[in-house]
Parts: sequence; C-alpha cells; structure tokens
Amino acid sequence: MLKNLKYVLLGFLVSICLAFSILRETKNNDITLGAYYFDGWTGAYPNHITKKLVDSFSLREPKWGWLTSSQQIVNEQIDEASNAGLSFFSFCWYMNSSKKPSEEPLNNALKYFRNSPNKNKLKYCIMVANHQGYEIDKNDWNLVSKEWLELFSDKSYLKVNEKPLLIFFSINSLITKFGSTENVKSALDSLRYAAVNSGLRGISFAVCINPSKTNIQKAESCGFDILTGYNYHSAGFRGNKMKIPIDSLIFAERKVWDSFNSLSKLNYIPVSTLNWDPRPWANTYNNYAKEPYYVGFSPESVFRSVKNCVSWIKENTRNATKEKIAILYAWNENGEGAWLTPGKNGFNPSKRLKKALSTSIK
Repeated sequence: MLKNLKYVLLGFLVSICLAFSILRETKNNDITLGAYYFDGWTGAYPNHITKKLVDSFSLREPKWGWLTSSQQIVNEQIDEASNAGLSFFSFCWYMNSSKKPSEEPLNNALKYFRNSPNKNKLKYCIMVANHQGYEIDKNDWNLVSKEWLELFSDKSYLKVNEKPLLIFFSINSLITKFGSTENVKSALDSLRYAAVNSGLRGISFAVCINPSKTNIQKAESCGFDILTGYNYHSAGFRGNKMKIPIDSLIFAERKVWDSFNSLSKLNYIPVSTLNWDPRPWANTYNNYAKEPYYVGFSPESVFRSVKNCVSWIKENTRNATKEKIAILYAWNENGEGAWLTPGKNGFNPSKRLKKALSTSIK
C-alpha cells in the first residue's frame, strides 16, 4: 500500500514538473508580433488612392473600402488584427513643418487608436517617418519630444526592456539635420533624461537600417539601442527579372537578419517583408513602373513569411529583444503591395497568420 502510494506521488511530481516545463517552454517561445500601420487612406493625399490602384488592383481594397481612416473602422481593424494574432501596431508617425503633428492627416489612425474602446486588445508604438518631406531637425526637437512623451505615458504603449520603444525611419536624415552623430546622440540622451524625469525608466531607441558596417557604426555612434528595418523589399530581386516569385523574398530576408547578427551586438528586431509591388503608385517621379515586383502573394505566402520569422527568433534569442519582438511590413501598405487587411472581395492575407505563429513554435 505504502509502496503504491510512493509511486503515485512520484508520478504526480513528475507530471507537475513536466507541466511547468511545457509552460516555461511555451512562454519562452512566445513572440510579440506587430505590423507597421500606414494611414494614407484618409483621402487627403491623392497620390495614395490613385486611379490605377482603384481600377487595376481591386484585390487590395479593404472590406471597408479605400477610405479607412475613421474611428469605427480603426475599432474594427483592432479587432481584426488581434484576432489574426498580432500584438501591436507600429504607426508611421509624421512631423509636417506646416502643421502640428495632431493636425497631420497621416497621424489620424493613431488618434483613433488611442480613442478606441478596443485599444486594450493591442499595444502600439510609433515609427517616426523622418524621410524627405517630413524631416526632423534640432528646431523641432522640443516639440516632438513633448508629443512623444505624452504618447509614452499611455499604458498601451509598447515597451522594450521596460522602456517605450521609439523607432526612426532614417538615420541619415537625422545626422544631416543635426549636423553630426554626436549631435544626434545628444538629442536622444536629452529625451532619455526627460523620460526618466517623467517617471519612465528611459527610452528604447531603434533605427531602420540595412545591414552594413557603415550603417551600424552610425547607429552605434548615435546611441541607438536597437536595430531594425521598415522593409527589405529588394533582398529577393534577381538580376533583370521583373516578375519574381515571392519565395525568393522569403528565402533572402533570412540572410538579411543573419547579417545583423554577424555585424553588431545590439539587439535586433527582425522585419518580415510580406510583399512588394508598388505599380499602383508609379509616376514620373519614381521608377516603380520599371522596378521588379513579386508575384504569388497570398495567405499561404504570409504563412511562410511569418513562420520563417518566428523560427529565426527562436534560433536567435540572444540577438532578439527580451520580448522577442518582430514586425511585419505591413498591415495596410496597399499601394506598395504589402497588406494584411481583409478584402472587399473576400481575399484575406491574414487568415493563416495565427496558424503560422502556433506551428512555428515547437
């Protein structure tokens, strides 16, 4: 009797240990997957909802129509993204010298997100789109710092290492506008100091760059904490070919992620480029009509892209952030051909995203 009880207790203890082991492994393998959000769908800028996009690329039209920048639609998009398996949006954030950031139409979706009754379903952060036309210089720094600190105080704002994550699109723009890497570092440090004074632990600064020694040296000299990207659309281009199978991109971007590991000790947030086909935005000022593009974008290709990204993080946890963050390009870059929003005609690129997350973790 006592001997049998001994074996029962031993079996019970083994079961408990196995259960904790499984829970620990599941927790360790969970990642925080987000997507870039571009709010060019206000109707304020005609170069976004172009005639070619509407007439020839109807597959990309969201189920709400082309105009999606409203409170109700953002509410519904939060539900769609959360149900699909996303954990956060990274909003493209713009500083226009002619108006306040809160008045810039490209920042509307962020405003709607923050006012949404559904915002508890997702976290968010911003990616400062400081490219041509929206550059930020030292004269803007006090204004934008105030705006950002207000965002950081939001409980829904995404944190890395317990500090709000702030991503910049262009390092070269910052260096040019501030005059040197030293000046950029001084500006970032001043914002860190202000964040600490406001009760935060600091700021996790990230910057979008391509993997090269020169770019990484710039990022390190400027004082960035994390490296990342917006997209790596050209990674899978092949010679002079125009139509390129989407799997070429999926295969090539893993090499991009690996390059960061070999060149820097900074944490890296991998970005999976779901697709690239900017033909709807072709005009006389860009080369989109002649630029290569991918074919084969589908729910299956999204599945493979996400599975590839999650697997990479699992294999490179030492280089990833503690929260195992990854970003998809993109939730709604409809003009450039990378989107997850469900379509009006039933096409839904995100329908296997959650499956990719679960099957990638072993």
